Amino acid sequence: MYDILIKNATVITVDPKHHIYQPGYVAVQGDRLAAIGPMEELPAEAAAVKVIDADGLCVMPGLVDAHGHAGHCLTKTLGESNDTQYADAWWGKMAQDIYFHYTDDFFWYAEGALAAAERLKFGITTGVSMLGSTPRPDRVENLAAHFEGAVKTGLRQMSGVGSCDGPWPKHPWTWENGKPTEHTLTPEQMVEITERSVRELNGKHKRQICIVAPGSMGFNVAAETREFAIWKNKEMYRIAKENGVALHTHIYGGGIKFVYETLPEALNPTTSLTHCTQLLPEEISILAETGAVMFHGPTTRANIKNRCPVYETMRAGASVAIVTDGTSPDRSYDIWRDMKVFQVIHRAHDNDPLLAPPGKVLEMCTIVPARAIGMDKDIGSLEVGKKADIIIINTKQPHLAPFGIMPLHRVVYHAQGNDVDTVIVDGEIMMENRRMLACDEGRILADAEKAFNEMRARVGDKFEYFTAYDDSIYDLRNKTMPSPYKD
Repeated sequence: MYDILIKNATVITVDPKHHIYQPGYVAVQGDRLAAIGPMEELPAEAAAVKVIDADGLCVMPGLVDAHGHAGHCLTKTLGESNDTQYADAWWGKMAQDIYFHYTDDFFWYAEGALAAAERLKFGITTGVSMLGSTPRPDRVENLAAHFEGAVKTGLRQMSGVGSCDGPWPKHPWTWENGKPTEHTLTPEQMVEITERSVRELNGKHKRQICIVAPGSMGFNVAAETREFAIWKNKEMYRIAKENGVALHTHIYGGGIKFVYETLPEALNPTTSLTHCTQLLPEEISILAETGAVMFHGPTTRANIKNRCPVYETMRAGASVAIVTDGTSPDRSYDIWRDMKVFQVIHRAHDNDPLLAPPGKVLEMCTIVPARAIGMDKDIGSLEVGKKADIIIINTKQPHLAPFGIMPLHRVVYHAQGNDVDTVIVDGEIMMENRRMLACDEGRILADAEKAFNEMRARVGDKFEYFTAYDDSIYDLRNKTMPSPYKD
């Protein structure tokens, strides 16, 4: 007897042979996929503890959102109404200011739960996050609180810290009894805490995976010396390699060449490089040669400001995954939206309406990122023996009807995150009929509100700068809004 049997569904497997069973079934035993196939091959005597009749619905592997930022769900839209030429400069300062100076463990716990709930309800069963913006690496406790909030939802959470951007030392604050205490964080301490985080937190829960996530592995001549950049990159790679975890970072044009020349072994198939805008032609070749994976956020400001050469990279033979980078200042974890934006912007760039076909796009949100984080033997497709990470899409809706013909096209082009009805992770039903089963969604929302209000009170009068806007938001373009930060 199976534990779960889903029958009469349109089953999109994303397996190597691109099987689609219509109608088909999926059977789960424990945390694994026990059987998959067309309905005519399901034995008449097959039974299960839980039977889901998915007649007219679509069954797919859980989606993998391989890049986001813990903290961003409680800072979304803040600092958004600013002149684009300067916004990132002071938005980044705002984010680091908030995360380093005005957050406590409850903030990271509440935001972790909120972000995981958002991802799960959009059909994401595995999410990857960097703690903070660049990130914040001074306390294991912050990351532990984030994990505690995230895994209680049922999501498989991969998160980490590492070297943060900008000048050293850092001066983070901790809050106790409503009062801050400033500390000094040196690069050596950052390395120690990154290593402690991996050793103490990785695997503490069956769906808790601690990785190494430095803010960048490029070389910022304005903030550091070349020797320092090489040293910190070597330390980040060492920790990842010694502990057998993924290395995940941001990188931009020139950065890949720098790493290749100074630490080539760090570029490999389980190294993920987010954004990758303004790459040099030789850097595209380096990605193809080393197998390092480009993580592309089509709705991110990084991609809006500077183009990411996605199709040049794919044509060279390198791998590219689609990520949300959710959710601040102006995005979400609805990776279905990112699939569509990806198609539009890259088709428009190449003047080719057949570019980015839906099967390839779906792979870029499932098996490709699963491979990049070293989990493709377990997740990313529906295949017997893999983890039972499954989502069911409610296709009995006007924008998806009539459903049946060209089902893969229909879901990639027309489905939205809110169409996800049921989510199964590790063989456990975490959401059914859009109701989360492993946690109290109302409590998550209440905790998020409380954590946000507490953070806002700590920020004080400066918070008005973060929310400043005027009627220029109705014009063709926002004008410059005030910044509390001095260059």
